[in-house]
Amino acid sequence: MGQVGNLRADCESAQLRALILDDRPAHAELRAHELRRAGFDPQCQRVETEADFLAHLTPPPDVILAGYTMPGLSASRALQLLQERGLDIPFIVVSGAVAEDVAVAMARPGARDALNDRLPRQETAIEHTPLENAPGEEKSRAAEDLEASEARFLAFMRHSPALAFIKDEDGRIVYVNNASGHGADVASRIHAGDAAVFETGEPSRTIEEVTIAGGQVHQMLCFRFLFNDAAGRRLLGGVSVDITEQKTAERALSAALGAKDVLLREVHHRVKNNLQTISSLLNMQAELLPDTAARLALRDAQRRVHSMALIHEQMYGHKDMDEVDFGGYATRLARDLFESFAVGAGRVSLRLALDPLSLAMDQMIPCGLILNELLTNSLKYAFPGERAGEILVSLRCGEGGTVTMAVADNGVGLPPDLGSKRSASLGMRIVAILTGQLGGNLVQQSAVGVSSTVTFTRFSRV
Repeated sequence: MGQVGNLRADCESAQLRALILDDRPAHAELRAHELRRAGFDPQCQRVETEADFLAHLTPPPDVILAGYTMPGLSASRALQLLQERGLDIPFIVVSGAVAEDVAVAMARPGARDALNDRLPRQETAIEHTPLENAPGEEKSRAAEDLEASEARFLAFMRHSPALAFIKDEDGRIVYVNNASGHGADVASRIHAGDAAVFETGEPSRTIEEVTIAGGQVHQMLCFRFLFNDAAGRRLLGGVSVDITEQKTAERALSAALGAKDVLLREVHHRVKNNLQTISSLLNMQAELLPDTAARLALRDAQRRVHSMALIHEQMYGHKDMDEVDFGGYATRLARDLFESFAVGAGRVSLRLALDPLSLAMDQMIPCGLILNELLTNSLKYAFPGERAGEILVSLRCGEGGTVTMAVADNGVGLPPDLGSKRSASLGMRIVAILTGQLGGNLVQQSAVGVSSTVTFTRFSRV
């Protein structure tokens, strides 16, 4: 088979770059079809003038298939141009008009093979090389295969629910299927992204709004890409799907979610207002009670209600109502409690060490109540008389979502005999119950002052 015979072995696993010298696009397409049928993966470029032929020699193609006589450039002249440039490219003359003496003449300058229907040597070139006038049986089989392939393609396109179209560089529609009965009309109106794909060569994905005849508006999801036909023309391929119903459903869903958001904000707002009303009533009632113990108990209840009202206020004003920044809430609650206990300016200071941490409502309320109780205990008992000191509130979120919340003071600490009484107090019972609700642990230490630490695992968002 010689050098041309080795061409198949060299290109079986790679794309075959074929330069087709022919002035008839249909013949070039037939040759490309035969190469594919023979097992190649051809990338074909058709030329018909000397200038185009020379322009496509860099980089060199894997093979050149040439008609013998053409108005713009003959096979003999093309071969001469190759020899002048020292290019050793397999050159195959494919024509039914080549006589044996011409074939011999072509072979002398270096053509690898000259094929026609009267020469017995046709198998020495690429197997099943396309012949313009191939033997009747082979030509008939090739034509039947090509016709069957085209029929399959047309049937596939005809039944496809997606719009498919091909345009040239001037925007003219070369092919369009008739999806939904408005294919040509829609394809002609989908053009916003065509120029960008031709300029960059990169595929694109866009959504375009198209108004077709009759005033109907359609939302089209469009995919565009470039490819070359057998004649070497750059063409724009497009596939478009009507997503009007999906976009309508998306807008309806968005409106429903918006209505739900408004409703939830209104709920949080009303709950917050109701809790604040209850808090004010408790505070007013406490002022009227002559019994000190009863008055202090109502004050504690009022602060607990206020701590929950703050959470709903945060939820109402936060963009994402599923989770709220607990650090911001802790800052607000601590300052409100300091104001409520009327701690003398500069006597007891507040220090905050809070990591940004968002919690869901299910964890936000118990954490807020725990923080309220621990801070209240420090403000009540850690600094009797005019004793000065500091209260530290810290919040950390470690690996695995482990949250550590601590309230520590450097006050008088706990008397040795206070353990059982303290654990029986309402405030500490609330802390213990809510820590269990969080699935966490409570640790208290009393060395210099009192330190209370609650650890639990943050709920992950689904």
